[in-house]
Amino acid sequence: MKKSELVDALANASGQTKAAVGAVLDALPDVVMKGLKAGAVTLPGIAKIDAKRRAARTVRNPATGATMKSPAATVASLKPVKSFKDSVAKVKR
Repeated sequence: MKKSELVDALANASGQTKAAVGAVLDALPDVVMKGLKAGAVTLPGIAKIDAKRRAARTVRNPATGATMKSPAATVASLKPVKSFKDSVAKVKR
């Protein structure tokens, strides 16, 4: 689903204008990033987003087989909530 399709679907489901829904979607990344600085962010009914610290480690280049050090990093962690996982499990493609 593309952004324009998502905006249309959310506008129809919520009764809001497409402009209002588009503005909310545009603001979402900034709001989530600010929330991650304070802790975890929960998107109700979808997922919990958290910033986790990953330790330094040794990695291997699959093309050459050479090993190298990967520095410690902070990475995003997205954990779907149970109701969302259960709904996705019922989707048939």
